Order: sequence, then C-alpha cells, then structure tokens
Amino acid sequence: MVELQGLLAVIKKRCLLDETISIDKLQLPDNGRPDLALIASGLVEESDMLEVLAEYLDLPLANTEQFPDTPLKAGGANVSFLRQKRMLPILEDDTSITFALSDPLDKTSLQSIKLLVNKGINIQLAKSADLDRAFDRLYEQEKALKSPALKNQVKDHVSIEEGSPAVKLFNQLVSTAIANEASDLHIESSSSGLRLRYRVDGKLLELGNLPPAYLKEMLISRIKILANLNIAEKRLPQDGRITVDVLGRSIDVRVSTIPTINGESVVLRFLDTEKGPNDLVALGLSDHTLSTLRRLLKAPHGMILTTGPTGSGKTTTLYAALQELNLIERKIITLEDPIEYRLENINQIQINPKVGLNFATLLRSVLRQDPDIIMVGEIRDEETARLATQSALTGHLVLSSLHTNNAFGAINRLLDMGLEPFLISAAVRAIISQRLIRRLCPKCKKRGSVTAREHKQFGLKIGTIINRPNGCMSCYQTGYKGRLVLTELLELNDNIRDYMNNPKKIGSVDCSLLPEQTLAHSARSYIESGETSIEEFVTIMGSLD
Repeated sequence: MVELQGLLAVIKKRCLLDETISIDKLQLPDNGRPDLALIASGLVEESDMLEVLAEYLDLPLANTEQFPDTPLKAGGANVSFLRQKRMLPILEDDTSITFALSDPLDKTSLQSIKLLVNKGINIQLAKSADLDRAFDRLYEQEKALKSPALKNQVKDHVSIEEGSPAVKLFNQLVSTAIANEASDLHIESSSSGLRLRYRVDGKLLELGNLPPAYLKEMLISRIKILANLNIAEKRLPQDGRITVDVLGRSIDVRVSTIPTINGESVVLRFLDTEKGPNDLVALGLSDHTLSTLRRLLKAPHGMILTTGPTGSGKTTTLYAALQELNLIERKIITLEDPIEYRLENINQIQINPKVGLNFATLLRSVLRQDPDIIMVGEIRDEETARLATQSALTGHLVLSSLHTNNAFGAINRLLDMGLEPFLISAAVRAIISQRLIRRLCPKCKKRGSVTAREHKQFGLKIGTIINRPNGCMSCYQTGYKGRLVLTELLELNDNIRDYMNNPKKIGSVDCSLLPEQTLAHSARSYIESGETSIEEFVTIMGSLD
C-alpha cells in the first residue's frame, strides 16, 4: 500500500488539486494507489504526477532527448516484458543498469528486473507516451525480423515470397528512411556481414540495430527483383528504379549496385514524387539573390548556370527556376540524367548513353523542337558546353549546372573546356554557386560565445553570442536537424568580360571580380543569427574567408 498522506502532502504543496476536491471520495484501485486514481480521473496530469513521485521518492526525471540511439540488451530481460511494464533501459555499465519507467511504485516488476539483470538498478521517471515512442523506435525492426521461418528461407533467396523476412526488412528500412527524411540508404557488405547507413541532412548515420548477417543475400535479391535487375549478376554494377507506396506517398527509389571485395553494395536514393520540387521562395534564398535571379529569369535568352559539388542542391534550384518559368506561352524542354521529378507541361527527356542519347546528341535534336527554354542537367564536356552556349546566343534561355567550387570558378572551367572567351562572355548572364549546410537542432542547440581563436580565424567579434551543436534524441545526437542553402550569385559585368578576354589576367582574380555576397557572407549571417555553427561551416568550406 502506498503511504497516502505522504503523496497527498506533496500534491497539496504543489497546488495540483482544488481545495474543494476531497481525496477520500476517490475510487482507489485494489492496490490503494492514489496516484493512479488521480490520473485516471483526470484531476492530475501524468507529467505533474511524475514530478510528485520524483519529489516523494527522491528520484530524477529522465531526459527523453538523451534516450539511447540503439537498444540496450539489459541482461536477460525480455523485450516484451520490458515494453509491457514500460521499463526502458537507457544506460548500462559494468555494475548497474539505469531504467526509465513511468511507474516507480510497481515493486513486483522492479524485483523481477533485479533478478533478471543481476546488476544494480537505477531508476529515472518518464511519461508513458515517451516510453512507448522510444520502444517503437528502438525495437520495431527487431520485432519485424523475429520470424521462425527466417533461417529456413535463406537458401531460397531468389524466389522471395511476400511476407518473408526479406520483404519485411525491406519495407521496414524504406519506411524508416522516409519517416526520418533520409535521402539515401546504404546497404553495404562487410567482413562481418551487413552494414546499414542512412544519409540524413547530408551525413551518414549508422543503423545500430542490424539484422542477422545471413539475411544479406535475401535482402539484396529482394531489391534486385523489385528494380528489374539481374539477380544472378554480381560481378558488374547495375542501375534500376523502384516505385513504392510509403506512409500514403508514392516514392521513387533509384537503385545502384556495385561489387566489392566483401560482396555487393547497394545504394537506394529516395525521391518523393508527390511532394514535387520547391519553388524559388521555398529554397530559402536571400532577398538579394531571389530578386536578382527573378530578374535574370525574365530575359528572353542567355545562360544561367548553377555550380557546386555533388549533393549541393544544384538540380533543386534548376527545378525551382523551371517552376517560375512554366507558363502556357512557353515551350520548355529538359535533358536530365536522371529525371528526379516529373513536371507538368514540361517536356522532360532522359539521357540514355547505352543507345547513344547523350547531352550533346539530344541538344542538337531539341533545337529543332522550337523550344523557348532549355534545361541541360549538367555540362560535362566541351561539345555540350559549346552547344549550350550557342543555343543561348540563338534566342533560347538555357539553364544548366557545372561542377565547380565557386561561382567564378565556372568561368575558368568553361575556358579550360576550350570555349572561346567571347563566346562565354556573350552567352552567360549569371552563375549561382551553392552549398547545403546543416541547421542547428532547435531542441538542443546551446549558446556560447566567440573565442579569441575563432576571432582570429574567422573575424567574428570576441564575445559575440552564437549557437553550437549539442545533440539529443530528436537529431540522433548530431546536434543538427534540417539544412540551409548558402548561395553566391555572380552576374557577369564588364570587369569580368575584360578578365576573360585578356590572357594576361587569366588565373589572377582580384576581389572586384567576386560576387558582392559570397558563400562566406551567407554562412556568416546564418552563424550570427544562430541557425548554424562555425563548426558546421568549417566542415563544408574550411574557413569563412
């Protein structure tokens, strides 16, 4: 029996009950638990009662953001029992295990746990809903893999029936990826069997709760079957595509396989076809960049380039520009490899080098289709670059991308490809360079101040208050959640054209040729506003200079 008066004293101290309410009239359960009666009656919220119990029993409240990312074994304790009793193991060392639980007065369950784990027991308090969510997150995959038929089906991994462990695992992996907004899933063969990693916000996160190693071949075969790939071919790379329905959405999955020394490695890239591309406003461009770009897009001809490394959002920006330009009086044709989103009222063409359809070949044919606007997914060689610039000079607005580190570097890249300076200066109107940088997690970011070293390195004023990463359950202990776009827009002017046409100046770039707002300026504004950190920018760019 619970000491009634002791609990009531804490409840009254915290003013949780109206003075007119008589505790004596509450219908107590058989165990005489006033805490359960008060919660069931709606007189006291569970969170308030946990604080009462914490004070009454001198127990700490659990920080749910610091729950583990991978499930703890907790000795010999059965997961079903732990889940039923809402006793989540959150920390373990050589001598003790810490459990987060919602009912610290359940003495029977606590005694059972002590016998099972054969270690010291520490207790922290947490809400039932928080514990249920944690169990779902940590143990759902493990539950999906518990099948009595698992080992019997390993040999027959070519013909995989619906409902098999491989099917369940694939569905679980894809659902988890989409729910956590992962862009890619890496399924890698290792010497120990299988390695699973999600790419979230541009960074790879390892899945701690791995499926059995003997399930690897079944999983890869399942993916190949869905992607119409040759399941018997393990010596050569293969590419395919799958369309799946997840969480009520149609997801396009690009599949790539490649042989490694330990077996095949598979990468799945997820594209939400129903979500579609963002518009220019949703990209998060600065006001200056947005207004300048919109003005440039109104031009009847010329070329606009986006630059940056792989995964910097170049194609996303091009799609947003096409959304802005997509009017009934314009014919728009795109050449893409691959087509990431399907756009209404736009003629999209898939590059297929296997049958001779490359960017250069298709671009020649496209010009005979009377287009107003052409989007070339990527300029990879001199032939494509030359055709694209010539198209821009013959009355077409051309949008394309190029792999360079910054906006000005695109000019040197085109010169290196063999294009004449006069051709570039006449065709190219503007170059946008961009990066994606992670946003600090709003739930756990911590405040700090600029150090003397950071002042010396980055020019930020000493003592300036900035935010730094910390890490919590919401952001998988990374300290970051979501991404921001860094941009610099270089509009070609007379100084830049003079640079291109003067061989003596090539290679020596002075500040007057650079954009007014560089990537470093964009990063600095995000750092000073507390949306990202110095540490994150350094990982992307190296410095703020």
